Amino acid sequence: MTRARHVSVFTPVVAALLLVVLGASVALRAVGAADAFRPELNQARPALAATVPELAPSPARVSRRVILVIIDGLRMRGSYRLPFLDSLRRRGVDAIARSHYPTYSRPNHVSILTGVPPAWSGVRNNAYAWPVEIDSLMDRANAAGLRSAYAADLAFGVAMMFHDDFAAALYAPWPDGFARAAALVVGQDYPLVVLLPGAVDAAGHARGADSPSYAAASAEVDRTLAAALAGLDLTRDTVIVTSDHGHTGRGGHGGNEPEVVEVPLVLAGAGIRPGAALAEVDLIDVAPTAAALLGLPAPRHGFGRTLVEATTLPQAERAMLARADQRRIRHNQASIDRARQDEEPLMAERRAWRAAGVATAALLALLLIVLAHRLGAVHVDWRILAIALPAFPLSYYVLLDLLGQRFSLSALPDRDDMLDTLFHFGLVSTAVQVVAGWFAMRGRVVLRDRLAASSGLTLCGMLAAWLPAGLMWALYGPRTFLEPPGSTAMVLVPATYIAVACHALAGAVTLGLEIVVFFARAVDPRVRLRRLERAAERERRRLENRDELG
Repeated sequence: MTRARHVSVFTPVVAALLLVVLGASVALRAVGAADAFRPELNQARPALAATVPELAPSPARVSRRVILVIIDGLRMRGSYRLPFLDSLRRRGVDAIARSHYPTYSRPNHVSILTGVPPAWSGVRNNAYAWPVEIDSLMDRANAAGLRSAYAADLAFGVAMMFHDDFAAALYAPWPDGFARAAALVVGQDYPLVVLLPGAVDAAGHARGADSPSYAAASAEVDRTLAAALAGLDLTRDTVIVTSDHGHTGRGGHGGNEPEVVEVPLVLAGAGIRPGAALAEVDLIDVAPTAAALLGLPAPRHGFGRTLVEATTLPQAERAMLARADQRRIRHNQASIDRARQDEEPLMAERRAWRAAGVATAALLALLLIVLAHRLGAVHVDWRILAIALPAFPLSYYVLLDLLGQRFSLSALPDRDDMLDTLFHFGLVSTAVQVVAGWFAMRGRVVLRDRLAASSGLTLCGMLAAWLPAGLMWALYGPRTFLEPPGSTAMVLVPATYIAVACHALAGAVTLGLEIVVFFARAVDPRVRLRRLERAAERERRRLENRDELG
């Protein structure tokens, strides 16, 4: 009996200290996993880069210059009532184009310039940081001896991803910088010019697409473009205006909401048939269309089609381009199908092994909890667990659902504050967890029992948070998919990692407080006297009750 009391006195303290250290370690590793999730989605060398289809035939050149304008973050509804853009609509073609999931900037800049969607370009989010290894519109221009230029105020990533493709690349992230950079590159007679103003996207993130500041930014960009392109001769030059993605009303993109996916596509000038009606249009159709206007073959890895119905090309050349598009798309799709056939069995096997590992680890954790309970290191109190254990997941995922637009990527824009947003939700839930734990244990006055119960709550809570995170890692960890996961999964994976980190933090904070209280009260003689008096009072009442029953 003496040995059992010795264990029950000292083991909870040691166990609590070990759990504080474990919680801190788990929190750091979970934060690292959440931070690494986005970069790991990208592929520096996608399967498509390994195939080189034959060049398509080149049509007759119908445009001296093509100015391709990508207004970052301009949604379809926000593109009307802009004087310059509306004037181009009246002179040319007005259409709705579809952005590609994930509806982020860098993935769809690549979609526009290569004709390859994010699923196969390897560029899945703005964390992509390597040169793009697939064929681009600028590659085709360079091969034909036509120089390209680029100007932007915020989207430095395009110049980085296509660093060898532009003869001139101006990045001007200061007031009026884009206006001057755009005027400079347009004034140099480059046959292909890419302009990428970012003010509309910045306003969308800051205030939302329903805000006056978003409309004001759109109007300002429209005026800037009107000034920069004022010297163009639209009888010889062509302007194509589009966007990489839209914005939700309160700001955000990345998901599949209509206001995020639908973007404007306006074509005007040489080679464009005014008033032409276009069928379904995707952003991947822009590159082959711009190439055709310049008399270039389409980028070889592209999946887009030439919008021949919008051009003044002769019918014979339209048919030739349509056939070439079909051959190119079939060839590239065959490459993707081969990659799927080779990789998907390996990925399925990898998921199965990881899921088995997670299940084994969970079983071992349960056995550890049972063993620790029997040794007196922790105490699993079902009443405490029922009150305190649901506090964190309920508050965390309710916040994510209510404030996060039902787990859509568009609620957590692909910016540096994505993890910050998840952490804010997690910290609020951590506070709820700590308060719920203290409330659940308020009836326990024996210090070692409180400490053991707190340790039991921490262990069970960490297991409850770690299990869904482990399953997410098994299903969506590195090298487990070819295409990007769905929008909900893209939110839930880092969210579960952050949940583990914050839950571990909550456990460490709760245990830390309990350890401080334990030692403070253990050495305070007044506290010890009050505990002895309460124990004596309880024993006296027990004896009185026994006498009454007897």
